[in-house]
Amino acid sequence: MGGGDGALSLPRWVGWAWLVPGAFLLAFLAYPLVALGARILDGLGQSTLVPAGTGQVAALAAAQALASTALALAVGLPMANVVSRYRFRGRALAQALVTIPFVLPTVVVALAFRSLVGPGIPQGLLLVVVAHAYVNLAVVARIVGAQWAQHDDRHEAVARTLGATRWTAFRTVTLPALIPSIAASAAVVFVFSFSSLGIVLLLGGGSTRTLESQVLRQTSVLLDFPGAAATAAIQLVVVSAILLGGAALSRRSPRRVMRPIRLRRPSSRSGTIGVRVTAAAIAVLVLAPVLALAVDSLRSRGSWSLVWWQAIGSVDAGTTRIGSPLAALGTSITYSLITAAIAAVVGGLAAVAVLGRGPTRWIALVAVLPLGVSAATVGLGTLLAYGRPPLDLRATGLLVPLAHALVAVPLVVAVVAPALRGTDDRRLAVAACLGARPTRAFLTAYGPVLRIVMLASAALAGAVSLGEFGAASFLARATSPTVPLQIVRLLGRPGEESFGVAAALAMVLVAITLGLVLLVDRLGTSRQPAAVGAP
Repeated sequence: MGGGDGALSLPRWVGWAWLVPGAFLLAFLAYPLVALGARILDGLGQSTLVPAGTGQVAALAAAQALASTALALAVGLPMANVVSRYRFRGRALAQALVTIPFVLPTVVVALAFRSLVGPGIPQGLLLVVVAHAYVNLAVVARIVGAQWAQHDDRHEAVARTLGATRWTAFRTVTLPALIPSIAASAAVVFVFSFSSLGIVLLLGGGSTRTLESQVLRQTSVLLDFPGAAATAAIQLVVVSAILLGGAALSRRSPRRVMRPIRLRRPSSRSGTIGVRVTAAAIAVLVLAPVLALAVDSLRSRGSWSLVWWQAIGSVDAGTTRIGSPLAALGTSITYSLITAAIAAVVGGLAAVAVLGRGPTRWIALVAVLPLGVSAATVGLGTLLAYGRPPLDLRATGLLVPLAHALVAVPLVVAVVAPALRGTDDRRLAVAACLGARPTRAFLTAYGPVLRIVMLASAALAGAVSLGEFGAASFLARATSPTVPLQIVRLLGRPGEESFGVAAALAMVLVAITLGLVLLVDRLGTSRQPAAVGAP
């Protein structure tokens, strides 16, 4: 068993590991938010601090987010039921497919849906809602599925024995047990949809907006920084309230007896058919947009061609005056490598601090706070804090990776902290008893796991950086756009050539992102033997 007296043998520096993540969060989360608040105070004398249309935009964004959440739950709950409870051929593939939409960059998802529906279907609210539900299927399937897989079916069997129908037993027994996870997933989906930017810009058609897009417009078009800061503050309040409400609802739900995960085969022919149909639907729903995007990248003037792929490296390939797509890819990869290094170090030290005693344990909880701040708020706050004298960092090229690292640090903590907690600390005590110095004993006990999970979390942070659009739209220099920004610029130009090059560039991003996610999964599998009990 872990968690014994091994903490007494921890090296002294573990007690100070919180200083680096604490300083990072103070400098790149707290200070930008203070700068944002100061800009709001500076504009209090302006009658147009919060434009009249902001309330209407917020109401439209909330309605859109509610519709997106309802659709994601309607589609995601059957998927959660099938992939988490039943054993069938291709189950591992189905689980992987459910995750794909969530890891794809939102700009790529939006472009994929444009390829899927074609020019015949007008852009607007309906397409935005469908795309948001698609992206968030993994949120519902993973969060609800994790609880559903452990639910004790014997309670439902008793209800059926007492005469309840299958639906009544589900509604009165199973559904109440799932309320905590449903509330948690609904809150996350709502927040993601309410603060969406890339999908709204590419699929909203001008009629659908969010506060995130409003902040971008106020900043880049109207140059109204006080108004943008006020809008970002409103969004921060709404997002925080939703997340807190979801957490409160989850805590009020009654606890149910859980059991170890035990997959079973469908008990009837109709159940078997239902499982197979759901699994097939997962494959079709997930792969259809991506395959449509791949086809568009290979079609030119009605025939198959590699012309768009060959044009990626050309400055004149439908991208005149906005730079080479290949250069944008190089910029994104550079940013992702810097992001991976920063996020791995900061998040890793925050997770290591959990092993210590006293208040240092709270740093891991504090490190998760950036999840509640939208990308536009992070980008705008960072721009206000470090985009002008006396702390003007725009020329360094570090603003984008620093903002991306802030977004990725919570994910690093989520990967590293459980792995360290799951490592048997008796190895630490054994190494200390054999005469190893505290740091050597720490590396002997935790080093093998730490090396693997740090690499996995760095790959995850890099994937986040590659596809991030919101913060980069504020911070990236016009001469050095990232791939998501380049895609949006290409789609703003008319002509088949611009769309084709954007599709090819998006497919490159898909391949790199999925490769990084597969690396994370592979590393996660390889570390498990090292994280179990002592030999």
